[in-house]
Amino acid sequence: KYYLEVVAKKKIYRPRYRKRRAYGTALLVFWSYLKVGLLSKIFGASYLQKRIPKLNAKNAIRVKTTILELQGLFIKFGQLISVLSNILPDEFRKPLESLQDDLPPRPYEEVAQTIHQTYGKKIEEVFDSFDKTPLAAASIGQVHRAIYKEEEVVVKIQHANIKDIAKADLNIIEKIVKLGSFLFSIEGFDHMYLQVRQMVEEELDYKKEASSMLRIHQNLKDEIALNIRIPKVYESLSHQNIMVSEFCKGVNIGHVEEWKSWGLNEEELGDRIITLFCKMILVDGFYHADPHPGNIMVNPEGELILLDFGAVAELKPSMKNNIPDFIQAILKNDNEKMVDAMRKMGFISNNKNANKVADNFLNTIKDLIQNEIKFNNLNVEVNLNAKSILQLVSALDIREMTKTFQVPKDWVLLNRCLALIMGLTNQVAPNYNPVGTIKPFVKNHLLYKEGGLSQFIMDTLKNQVVTAISLPNDLSRLLNKVNKGEIEMEIGGFRSGVKLFYFLGQQFLFAGLAILFFYLANQHGEPSSLSYYACYGLGIFSTINFLRIWWKAGKINMDY
Repeated sequence: KYYLEVVAKKKIYRPRYRKRRAYGTALLVFWSYLKVGLLSKIFGASYLQKRIPKLNAKNAIRVKTTILELQGLFIKFGQLISVLSNILPDEFRKPLESLQDDLPPRPYEEVAQTIHQTYGKKIEEVFDSFDKTPLAAASIGQVHRAIYKEEEVVVKIQHANIKDIAKADLNIIEKIVKLGSFLFSIEGFDHMYLQVRQMVEEELDYKKEASSMLRIHQNLKDEIALNIRIPKVYESLSHQNIMVSEFCKGVNIGHVEEWKSWGLNEEELGDRIITLFCKMILVDGFYHADPHPGNIMVNPEGELILLDFGAVAELKPSMKNNIPDFIQAILKNDNEKMVDAMRKMGFISNNKNANKVADNFLNTIKDLIQNEIKFNNLNVEVNLNAKSILQLVSALDIREMTKTFQVPKDWVLLNRCLALIMGLTNQVAPNYNPVGTIKPFVKNHLLYKEGGLSQFIMDTLKNQVVTAISLPNDLSRLLNKVNKGEIEMEIGGFRSGVKLFYFLGQQFLFAGLAILFFYLANQHGEPSSLSYYACYGLGIFSTINFLRIWWKAGKINMDY
């Protein structure tokens, strides 16, 4: 208790000091921008453009200095904002990316007190031995190595007063965000704050982290080829503020030269990392959302060891199931359905201007995807490469999206995870191209899933065939009415026009049948099988009829 009181009395942990320091820095930053903005009214836009980059860099240092002093949730918030959004200019955001969660540890006496309060036993009564020096310390807690029943374990312990600090810090940050949004008209920043707040609150629950580890372990238990290791969790010892798990030996995967000296292949390792996250994200829908090098180790046996499951995410059905609908709407050039799909995914709020602004924004995405997804004999080809992926990420830039869209937490964490994975893979295997690994997962679990693009193709064919079959009948009924005198009209070239329209209907019919039979031959027939040759024969027959009718239609003279 004495040590907890000593910690609480430290200046940086006093709520009043934290408020004064945080608000002081925020007001200084806001005033610097307002002052330059007011002066630009006098000296012109060139004055503003010339000074803003330097001012951004200067203010970034001010903010970073305050964050490093106050620590606590300010460290976590600065990290999240820097990596999960492009709302901030690059000159401001880049310095925040260097924020490290490697902080001075809390004293051993505080750790011992937390263990005693949690278990009702002294530290030596719970563990056979306990290292007083932590392996690592972060903004929320720290990790110690220990022996439990003759097994090596790691004990993750929250800082004693972190929940009170978190509550105070989140309230301070909320007020600063609201003030910044008001002064600079940054739409969507308050929504993003709520998403970040939810993520931070989830990270404060170590019981939830233990549950996440168990769930991912269960999802990956049969993936022997991936050679993945999830540390075993000691559930009986895990609480909301303490988690005990297996100690795993290995090195940070970023230490490339060390594991290469063991004879591990860099491209094989890169491929396993990409396959692992494709499996977690696209197949399981539940994944580790913070895959920076410090959270992934590798051992001499080539095992990939995942650590720190405080940040996990679930790709909810509302997000995953509407991605094919979104792509279908793009291919159909249907902005209304695109907006509807994005609304279901949680991107678009229900304000009255959303549809209008979204139309303009979606045209950028539409043009890109239409160029990258093509049909070849009714097979979907996803022609993505590293350049097109960067273009897509750029087009989905959150800074632009927040002008119209709200950003769901699913996308925030997915965006962060993908950025970290691409960077990590490039570090581990610079010559490895991940696109070849990603393509099959995208096709099988997004594009060719039930209700995906394969269903879209079949629906399109059905609609085309039904329309083509019904069109001649409709025209026949119309001509019968004309012949009976039920409809009277004087239109130059009417009969020629109707005949041409009739031929057009037949062209639709045989074109649709040709596409359908070729599709069935490619998708459902084995080469050299009877069904394969039958479908191809019917496809050729339909194509010949299409060309014959097309030639006859071309000989019709229109008498206008």
